[in-house]
Parts: sequence; structure tokens; C-alpha cells
Amino acid sequence: MDKVTRMPWVVERMAVWVLRDYPGMYKNAPMQTVDLRKCIDLAWKVMDKAVTWTKPGNPVDLLMRSLLLAQAPHQMPQGTGAFARQIDLLGRIAPESKLYKSIADALCMAPLAYLQIAVFFWGSQEQGMQNVFTPVYMQSLKKAFGDKAVECFLKTIVFPRKLVASRLGTVSEDEWFQPTPLYRTPYVDYGNQRFNWGRPNIQRHLEFAFSDIVSREQDTVRQAFENAFEQYVGDSLRRTGLQVLNEDEIKKRFKLDGLCNDFAIIDGDVVALFEAKNKALTHTLPASASAMTYQSKFKATVVKAAAQIDNVAKQVKADGAFSHASIHRVVVTYGDLMLGSAKYLFENVAEKDVPLVLSIDQVDRLVEAVRLGQCKIGEFFEDYYQRQATPQTHLFSPGQLLEQQPYVLSDQPKHLDDIFNPFFDSIIKLVGDETTGYFPGADKL
Repeated sequence: MDKVTRMPWVVERMAVWVLRDYPGMYKNAPMQTVDLRKCIDLAWKVMDKAVTWTKPGNPVDLLMRSLLLAQAPHQMPQGTGAFARQIDLLGRIAPESKLYKSIADALCMAPLAYLQIAVFFWGSQEQGMQNVFTPVYMQSLKKAFGDKAVECFLKTIVFPRKLVASRLGTVSEDEWFQPTPLYRTPYVDYGNQRFNWGRPNIQRHLEFAFSDIVSREQDTVRQAFENAFEQYVGDSLRRTGLQVLNEDEIKKRFKLDGLCNDFAIIDGDVVALFEAKNKALTHTLPASASAMTYQSKFKATVVKAAAQIDNVAKQVKADGAFSHASIHRVVVTYGDLMLGSAKYLFENVAEKDVPLVLSIDQVDRLVEAVRLGQCKIGEFFEDYYQRQATPQTHLFSPGQLLEQQPYVLSDQPKHLDDIFNPFFDSIIKLVGDETTGYFPGADKL
């Protein structure tokens, strides 16, 4: 049992199986520890035989992806960018817009109030996740935000067991590899008790609440969200202090017809082309599949982005001023897709012509390193390709390079502080200094 507690991703799979089970068949006989151990051993042996760990013809990148996905959320530090982008989004859209109304209707409350309450749950440490439900904590939340707002918020994160079981659907081999299999229902009510499935699941649920809502909406709402995300990416790239061209400026500067990507950074003889795509990990995206399946799944996002960037790259090369320029290609995604090098999405393409897939969090960190003078934009890409040429220094993904010198940051990007500070100030005005002591992690305010 001690080994199981050190492997929380295994416990998650056990929770999925238990939630699907029908407890009534056991009547009132409590399960003994020895029985639980037998069930765990049996489940482990069956899954070990039933799961296909390698798909025929798949590259090493996809094997590594399958092995890493389930463990990654439990082994990576909690980031702040995803939550901050939701705060930032509310500053970019009007309350009367369809996008705002869609989010508000889905939450049954004002989006800002949702985030203000959510931050207390999002900021709770693993061992304190149940503290938010203590009477004194709930009273303080209701005093600050009102009974109705708190009740509406709780309905978005706490679900009855029967509903959870129905949402899980039939058993799937893929769920063994999924990174946060219970993120849609982070708290479950059963038998007068409330259970949670760990920090990664509640974190994923709250940080991508808006994008998950938008994914179920009509095209006009999704497009508005994508436009806001594109604006965020553009603002991020401009913090480098380098020349940044948007799509219209790219077309004008390079006399371009046809497909075009969103942004270009020009730094001397270096041109970095960026295309933003609103794509993140969800329960509907396979965690273990063939290369052909991923090519199909990412046809409208990463593969399409590559075609857009490729068309621009050819036109840049044809420009006399940039005929000898180093051109780098980047697809910026809303969440980290953990695609590795992503070479398996393309056939007969040179490695430098395959776009690097970086999440916006990773791009923000790279931009900050450039802004602080720790590196130049072109140095990062050249360093990555040099490392990939040698087996001893080969990286699973370009994002890993950001954890090494000179790219690693000592603090989070400054613009995140600029987003969070006024947000926390608005909460302090509501809760008041005399009540902040009731909240574990109130120092975050």
C-alpha cells in the first residue's frame, strides 16, 4: 500500500474503477484491507496484460508520450499561466458579447466571481483540499461572495457519484494513459462524504474551465475565444522588444498570397514564425494511439498550422533581404499537448521544417528569458536542433530546454504578476483583512 501512495496516477485509475462499480452488490459488508490488496493486485495484473503499451510502427516519441502523460501532472510544479489567462480573457471581451454570455450561462454566475471563488480551491495544497469545505471556511466565502454565488460555484466542482459513473462511460484502454482522468468531476459526493481526486484534477478543471465551456459552443463563440487567445499570443511576443509582424503585416511585407500564419518575429537574420491554435489536452484526445490517428486528430490544428507557416517560410526565403535568414517555425497551443518533437505528424519533412509545438506557457517563459537578456530568440531554436542531433543530449520536447540554462527563469514571467495583482486586490476588497485569516493559503492574496 505504501508503494501505491507514492504512485498517485495509479490511485487515480483505481478511483475510476471504483466509481464505475455498483456498491449495492456488496450489501453492508465492509471490505477488509486484505480484500482491497487482492483487488489491487488483480486489477494491476489484468491491466498489465490488457494494455497495449506500444503501437505497431509508432516512433519512440509516442511511446514516451504514453509513458509520461499519466505521471506528468503529479510530478510537475503547479503553474499559474493557465489560470491567469482566464482572468486576462475577461479583460479582452465585453460583458454583452456572445462569448461572455456563453461562459456566464454555463457557470450560472458571473465569470469574474467564479474565478474569485475558484482561486481559493485552486491555491489549496494537496493536504488541504478538504479544508475549503469546513464550516468556518464556507461561512467566510459566503460572507464575501454571497450564498448564491458560492452555491453556484460548488455545483461546478462537486458531483453526485451516480452522475460521475454515468459520465465515465465504458471501460477504455486509453484511460490508463490519460493525465487527469477525473478532471471533469474533481469532487464527488457519496454516502454523506465528499471525495477529491488530488490537486492535478481540480487544477486542470479550474484552469481550463472557460476553454472547456467554449469547446461545446457554436462556431461564433469558439472563434471569439480563439481571437482573444491570438491577441494574448501577440502581446506575449511583443514583450521580447523585437520587431513583431501580425498576419496583415506579414502579407504586406512579404507580398504573400494564400495561407498565412499569425505572427513573425524578426531579429536580424533570424525569422521566427508563430501560429496560435486553441488546443489543449482533454478526455476526448487519445493519450495512446497510432501516429496515423494523431495525424487525423491534429489535422485542423497542428498540421494546418504547419501548412500556413510553410507557405510564409517559402515567401520569406524568396525575399532577397532574407534569402540567407534562419527561419524557425512554432505552433503555439493553449495547453501543453506533450507531443514531443511532433515529427510523426508529418511525412517526408526535414526536421527543421517541422514546427516546434510549444504551449503558450512555454512561449511566455521563452519570451521572458529574451526580455531579460538571458538569451536571443534564435539561440533557443539553434540550441534545440543541435541537441537533437546527438543521442546523448536529445530531448523529448523543445519545452524541456526551458528548464536548462540560460533559459530557466528564477521567477514567473512579470506579466503574470501584472494580471494577478489587481485580481487579488479585488478579492481582498471583498473578503476584508479581518477574514483572510480564515482561508488556508491566504498569503497568496
